[in-house]
Amino acid sequence: MPDPWGDRADDRWHVGPHERVADLVTALRGGGARTRQIVEATPLSTPATLGGRFTDEASRPTLAAILFHVLQEYARHAGHLDIVRELNDGRTGE
Repeated sequence: MPDPWGDRADDRWHVGPHERVADLVTALRGGGARTRQIVEATPLSTPATLGGRFTDEASRPTLAAILFHVLQEYARHAGHLDIVRELNDGRTGE
């Protein structure tokens, strides 16, 4: 898999002037579809492949651990967005 930080410039997330929102949404949905294929075809106990950030056998997380990490990241970012929305208009959730 390519470097996940390949869309960064000057240490910030970057979208080039030639990129269109529709293309970014299409790429996001394509990544989601590919992720679903992998998850549905792979046992949750399967360890990550060696390479990239997983350099030794003992530290490889399972697919279940990776998916839980992704869930935590989504929750964290959704919380950040909720804070921004609340700061914008003062409304709070339930």
